[in-house]
Amino acid sequence: MIDMDPALIDPPYFDEMQIDGDVKSIGSLVHIYDDVFAIAYKEHEIEKQGRKVNMEKPKLLLYTRSTCPYCKKVNAYLASVNKTVPSVDIGKNPDAAKTLVKIGGKKQVPCLVINGETLYESNEIINWFKNNPSKF
Repeated sequence: MIDMDPALIDPPYFDEMQIDGDVKSIGSLVHIYDDVFAIAYKEHEIEKQGRKVNMEKPKLLLYTRSTCPYCKKVNAYLASVNKTVPSVDIGKNPDAAKTLVKIGGKKQVPCLVINGETLYESNEIINWFKNNPSKF
């Protein structure tokens, strides 16, 4: 840190405070606590980054059909890791089937939609879940 004459710093950047009966300038306190501030700042940045990761969870929607063995395979994997994702059964919801065709160009299930991008094939979907456990 650069030594600087506190008298040269204009208010409100320079102030004095009374601590234990002594008048201290903020400038002199910075020298004492500089390392503590640096550590606290780093911890804050790490905590902030941790929250940022959690906030970046993708929007997921799993299109399935109750009679599809590949859909059952994906759902069995999710159950085995105690996870759930929003899903819709295109056999029970014809509008969802139309939406799936609009999004991905085909009516194939299972289909995992990740932020508007489609992922087909049960093994590929399960691999995505395995590689991204904190995102769902």
